Amino acid sequence: MPKRQRYGEHVREEGLQIVVLYQPERLAEVLLALRRAGLSAQGCTSPAELLALLRQRPWNAVVLDVHALGPEAYTLITRLRRSRDLIIVAGGPGLGPERRILALESGADACLCETSDNRELAYVLHALGRRAGLDISAESPLARLPERSWELRDQGWTLVSPDGHEFALSANERVLVHSLWQKKGRAVARADLAAALAQDGLRAQVVGARSVDVLVSRLRRRLARSGCTLPLRTVYGSGYLFADE
Repeated sequence: MPKRQRYGEHVREEGLQIVVLYQPERLAEVLLALRRAGLSAQGCTSPAELLALLRQRPWNAVVLDVHALGPEAYTLITRLRRSRDLIIVAGGPGLGPERRILALESGADACLCETSDNRELAYVLHALGRRAGLDISAESPLARLPERSWELRDQGWTLVSPDGHEFALSANERVLVHSLWQKKGRAVARADLAAALAQDGLRAQVVGARSVDVLVSRLRRRLARSGCTLPLRTVYGSGYLFADE
């Protein structure tokens, strides 16, 4: 078994030095959140790149996207745990209990669902760093990170709430949300929304202002079942506005 590499004293003084292996479309967002929390982080998108970075300097924490790596993730976690004294945090979207438990059994110190926003990831890393005896700022990372807002991903087909819940949108819902999203904070008339739906070739499914009201109501109810309040405000006598703040 290879000799475990220990934290160097100079690394302890510098605090957490994190490598993030994540799916490319989310990597920049995760890195930005960690840096806003006062953490030093560098990204990569493959196990080979990760291992190369670990050979270059004494990093002391790794964040892995278990979902993107698939079964290879657990082998990688075991390898890192056996050969290096690292803080290992696993995560990714749609991770059920069995996959999270497997990550922990493989050697991860923590495993988070991606529905948890990046502030939680930063906070977990801070806590694990303090436990490892690293020089961690006493300031809570939550004090440095701004509140998350609603997001549109996957070319507008996925609506993501501030707490990380993801909602796949139908064709009608995608056009509706996109039309309102483009004019955040401003009212969009029902007639304009209906016209946008018709222009997108959806005239057969949605016709007129009343159908727009029904579509908004259904979308609100669907998100409410997951505990989310869609920030679409009704502007009486006009239409709707997206009021994400």
